[in-house]
Order: sequence, then structure tokens, then C-alpha cells
Amino acid sequence: MLNDSTLEFSQARLKLKDSLRFEMRQSGNIVTWICEDEVTGRFFRVGVPQYTFLTMLDGRRTVSTALMKTATLLREHAIDETEAANVVKWAIESGLVETETGNSAARRDEQHQQLKKQQLVSWLNPMMVRIPLFDPDQLIERATKIFGSLVSPVGLAIWLVVVIVGFFQLLMHWDEFYVNRVNSFSSTDIIWIVLTSLVLKLIHELAHGVVCKKYGGRVKSCGILILLLIPMPFVDVTSSWRFPSKWQRILTAAAGMLSEVFLAAIACMVWVSSGPGPLQYHAGNVIITATLLTLLFNINPLMRFDGYYMLSDWLEIPNLSTHGRQWLKGASKRLFFGNKPSPVKETGFRSFVVKAYGVLAMMWFFSIAIGLSIGASSMMEGFGLLIAMIGLLMWVGIPVWKLAKYVVNGTDTEKPNRKWFATASAITMACLVGFLVLCPAPSVVSAPVVVDFDPLSIVRAKASGFVEKIHVADGQQVKKGDVLVTLDNPELKLELKSLLIDVRISKIRSQALLTRQRLGEVLLEQDSLDSMQQRRVELEEQIANLSITAPESGIVLARDLPTEEGKYFSLGDEVLSIGSREEIHAIALTRQDDIEWVEQNPDVDIELRIWGRSENETIAGNIKRINPRARDDLPHEAFAATAGGPLAVVPRQQVEDSAEEGDMKLTEPRVPLEIALSDSDRKDLLPGQSGQLVIRSRDQNMGTYIAQNFVRFVKKNNMRTHGF
Repeated sequence: MLNDSTLEFSQARLKLKDSLRFEMRQSGNIVTWICEDEVTGRFFRVGVPQYTFLTMLDGRRTVSTALMKTATLLREHAIDETEAANVVKWAIESGLVETETGNSAARRDEQHQQLKKQQLVSWLNPMMVRIPLFDPDQLIERATKIFGSLVSPVGLAIWLVVVIVGFFQLLMHWDEFYVNRVNSFSSTDIIWIVLTSLVLKLIHELAHGVVCKKYGGRVKSCGILILLLIPMPFVDVTSSWRFPSKWQRILTAAAGMLSEVFLAAIACMVWVSSGPGPLQYHAGNVIITATLLTLLFNINPLMRFDGYYMLSDWLEIPNLSTHGRQWLKGASKRLFFGNKPSPVKETGFRSFVVKAYGVLAMMWFFSIAIGLSIGASSMMEGFGLLIAMIGLLMWVGIPVWKLAKYVVNGTDTEKPNRKWFATASAITMACLVGFLVLCPAPSVVSAPVVVDFDPLSIVRAKASGFVEKIHVADGQQVKKGDVLVTLDNPELKLELKSLLIDVRISKIRSQALLTRQRLGEVLLEQDSLDSMQQRRVELEEQIANLSITAPESGIVLARDLPTEEGKYFSLGDEVLSIGSREEIHAIALTRQDDIEWVEQNPDVDIELRIWGRSENETIAGNIKRINPRARDDLPHEAFAATAGGPLAVVPRQQVEDSAEEGDMKLTEPRVPLEIALSDSDRKDLLPGQSGQLVIRSRDQNMGTYIAQNFVRFVKKNNMRTHGF
């Protein structure tokens, strides 16, 4: 009698599982059959020849007999022996058929133990745990009676109007929203974002259930999906695969996102119409959560969330992810073991989509696995690092263990070619080592840069007064001694005028006392006169200083000067600045991660790319000075995102009570570098121009570069989060 490990294809007696349910679908002239496994909830799509062949497998006929019976019925449209073998192999791997021994008690017990083992492994993965709770069908039924009428053309019209109006209002106030909510986001906002996300996801999943119920589906279960220790609700609407219209299935998958976008549009109106306070704050959280997080996760088709099901429905490829993984697995076995791959059951464009999806989904899987592991290790001291290690073991360790078992033992239906595997592995390792050793590293240090004066001469008021007249403009060339601004101080002038009268009176009084020979009183009057004369000199000097002159030749820097006419300046207040073109240099704000390498290579060549010039036109420079420490203030306002620069800033008043109004703080401290320029470049450049600094280094290979950056990242992350 045959068993799974010695399966002879032509004489095998296979039987379709009793839990399978088939339904015909027609799209244009193409007829297909949807196969649903009512036990596992999985769906499959097969063509008419494959469906006919599978239905012949009743446990009594051999595969050869079933193939002949199919050929009799379909004639030229029947499948051949090669395709039949592939269909049988796929059906066994997908759990759609049973062998003669597959119905035995021992085999069923083995399958049950294997299922329990898979469930245990999924529960041990702390990154993503799915916990079913209860059957919500009756609850969804009640919600459908209330909100089901919105699933209609009228509901679509309401949705469009609210979304267009809401996001248009946000667009009109985008700069304000970006500065006050997006750019000022901090770690203290995370807890509110999580709570907001939890409420929105409840509404999100309720919308899935309502639309599914509206079209006649059944919501079999609901529960909690714990992603990186963050609980999120879920509902099971897989019954939507039974809907005859793919647009009904797509709308069921999209309902959650549509509801969140609708709430985000309402939050936009609330944010615009309300002033600073709790209401505006939480409205901003709803906008961020319902748009950014939804777009990153739900609409992403590479994760098995809403976007994936919408894509598979639109393409009419059930189990797109499974087919993509099976193709990628077969291609990998062909490459590393020499096995003949199973052909993709889809044809034409759908075949390309399945293959592309398999590759992209695997790349995304590794990216998200690494990202979640890093996120877990950074969130919680000690415990987070343990979670990251367990997650990597589940995602990477177990597949490696399965690969090792396959190399040693193979599977029930195929045996590995170990010589081929050894040769392919050796070639792959040689290519990898060659890449790491021979390929130069992209060791490029880049940083935003702004052209500025060094040193900058600050012109301050030497006397208090109101601006009477401004004689210069921003960017104007002036010479030493030129009048820049004229101030007016009527009190000083009135005091001087009154003092001059007092001086004249004092002189007359002193002369009269001298005539009467009252020498003692003369001396007292003379002392008073000397004091008044000294005060007179001070007042005349202050009045003279009301005309502010240039201390040196250069260019005037005073962007807001035209608006300051009539403004009052106290003694010592900054009026404007003057810079010399011969002293122009560039300031770059470098990441702290790069400064160690820069300090070790101070003589390295520097390229400056100034925005507004040709991409191929670069300016050479040299490091003049490296600031000894990182700083969070702005050496020039052109660095700030609020002024069109590349660096994120927040108002310093949000984090420091004693900060001055309008003072901005970098969200990530940077290390300033001063770059010396050539004489010709100083003549061509203007203060305030911005660009990018680029330092290239090709003195290390790719392997060293990756290793050093990985070790540096681990050290920095562990020191910050775990203290070691």
C-alpha cells in the first residue's frame, strides 16, 4: 500500500477533503473555480481543467485513471501528465487532498500534533500574536442596522464631500499644522497616539464587519492582534470571498481605511476651527494616526492587511501571498538544489504579478522583521532586547532549522540534491565574500550647509532711541563710517537743552558770588558746574551716537530692517550686522554619528553643492574648524525646516520655560563644521545660500563598512536603552 514517503504518482489513490467547497466564477470569457477549505478558511483559485481533474480524485480512482477520465471529458482542453503531477503536488502541499494513509488515525494524530506545534510557535513570537476572543456576528448585525445605509451611493456622496472639504481646509493651513503638530512631535505624544490608534482601529474593524454583513457575509470571529506589544483589534471577514462581485469584496477590505479617512477629514475641520488646546491637540492625533499609520500599514499590499486583499481581489488571484511564496520557494530550490520548479498556475500578466509579489513580499518581510526587532529593543529596557532576540529566532532561526532538516532528510514528495546544494552554496558564499571584500564602501558623509560671514560684525545701539530713518537696505554694500540708522530721543535732547540753560545760570551765579567775594559758595557752585559740564559731554556723546554708523566696510545683513522704523532700541540692542565678503565661509551641521570619522580625517577633500546651481557644479573646501560639542541651536535660520531648510526644529519654549519667544531648537543635536572657501568662491557666493556638504571616502571595503556601522549602531542603541 502507498504512503506519503513512497508516493507513486500514477497509481496513487487520492481523495479531496470533505471540507472543500467549490464555486464557479466568471470574469469576461474566463471561467474559474474558487475552492474554499471551510476548516482552515483558506481560498484557492483553479482553472476548469484543474477543477475537473481534482473532482475525479475520490479515493477509489488512481491518479492515472482520473487523468484519463478528465481527458475523455475535456478532450483537447485537458491537462497532460506533467501538469497533473504539478497539480497533485500543489494539492498535497496545500492540504486539499488526502492519501490512503492520510486518513489513518496515526496520520490524523500526526497532523493534529503538527497543527498544535504551529500554534505554539505563533504564540511564542512576541512581535505578533493573534488572540481570537468571541463570535461578534450578532453585534455586527445590530451595527449594520444602524450604519448599513451608509453603504450606498448616498453614503459615498457624503464621504466625498466631507473628505474633500476637510483635507482642503487642512491644506490651506498646512504650514501651521506642520509646525505646531507634525514638526513638534515628541516621545511624550506616543502614548496618546497609541490610545487614538486603538479607538480608530475599533471603528476600522467595525466598518469591515458592517460592509461584510451588508453584502450577506458572516463575521465568524474577532479578537486582538498584539503587534510589538501594542494591542489592535481584528475581525474575520474571510466569508467575503464568497461574494460574487469582486467590487463588493474590495469594498469590504477597504471599508476600514475609508472610515478612518472620513474621521480624519472631520478631525481636519475640528483642528482648523478650534484654537490651541486639548481639542485641537487630539484632533491632530486623529489626523496623523488615521492617515500616516493607515497608509503605512493597511494599504501596503506586501503585508496581509487591507491593501493585500484589495489587490488580490482586483487581480482575482486568491491566496496571492501563498502562490508568491510557493513560486519563490520553488525558484530557490531550483537554484540551490536543482529541483524542477512547479509552474505558476496563473498565466500572462497574472503570472508576472505572482512572481513579483513573491520577491517583494520576502524583501518586505526581512525589512519589517529587522525594523520591529530594532523597535522592540529600543522601546523597553532589558525586556525589549529579549523580545527582539525571540522575534529574530522565530523569524530567522526556525526557517534556517527547517532548511537544515530539508537538506538532511528532504520531504515526503522530494529529496534534495546535496551535491548541487553544496556547489550552489559555495558559489553564493564566494560571491558574497567577493562583494564584501572587493566592493568599495559608499562611505559618504553628507550634511546641510549654509554660506555665512565669519566673523560677523554686530552693530548695536550706543544710545537709546526710536528709529527715525533707515539709510541702508539688506544686502547693501557700505563703507566704514557710513550712516546706517538714525535714532531719535526727544528726552535726551530736552535734557541737554535744559542742562545748557542750567550751565549758563550756574556761570552767572558763580560770577556774582565771586564779585561779592563769597569764595566758599563760589567753590560749591564751581563743583556743581563741573558736574553739569560732565553730564553735558555725556548727553552730547549719546545724541551723537543716535546716528549709527558702520564700524567697518562690508555687506549689511538686516532682513527685517524695513519693518523696524519707529521701533525703540535700548542701549546695547542689536540693530543689524555687517559682514565682509573676504570673510565668507560655509557652516555645515553634521550628524553625531559621522563626526568621529571626520575628526580622524580632517584633511579630506570636501565638495559643496549649492542649491540653484547645476548638479555637476561643485565647490571645493577645507575643514577650518570642528566644534568640540554638539549643539541644538541654529547657527543660521536657513537650516530650519520652518524657513525652508532640511532640519526639523521645535519652538524652544515647548521644552524650556525660560526660552525666548521665537527661538527654535533642533530635534536632533548636530556638530557644526566651519568650511574655508577659496577667494574666487567667496566672490561668487552670497550669504544665506544653502546646499549640501559631501565628503567621499573609498578607503574601506563594503564588509568593513557594514561591520563598523552595525557595531556602532548596536553600541549606541544598547547604551541608550539598556545601559551596556
